[in-house]
Formats: sequence, C-alpha cells, structure tokens
Amino acid sequence: MGIEELNKIIAIKKMDLEECEQELNNRYYPSIVRIAMMNYIVVLQKQIEEYAKVD
Repeated sequence: MGIEELNKIIAIKKMDLEECEQELNNRYYPSIVRIAMMNYIVVLQKQIEEYAKVD
C-alpha cells in the first residue's frame, strides 16, 4: 500500500470519526446505540493511530 493510499484511508477515517463524535454529542440515542457508537469511535481512533505508524 502506497503512502497516498494510506493518507486517503486516514483522511476518510478521520472524517468518519468527526461525524460520529458530532452525532453522538448532538442527538439523543438509546444507551445501547451510544455504547456501540462510542465503541466504533475507539476502533476508528486505534485504526488511525495504526495507519499513522505505517505512514
């Protein structure tokens, strides 16, 4: 995987992370959905860190 591809993946994951965080903070969701979203946010953060290490 080239550096350009990694940068695109990181950018997309960062946008997804930002959107998820905004949704979580600006709307009401049932507890189970909030937990799932928070888990997804953690997964995205870890993936971004891992991709950044490769870069």
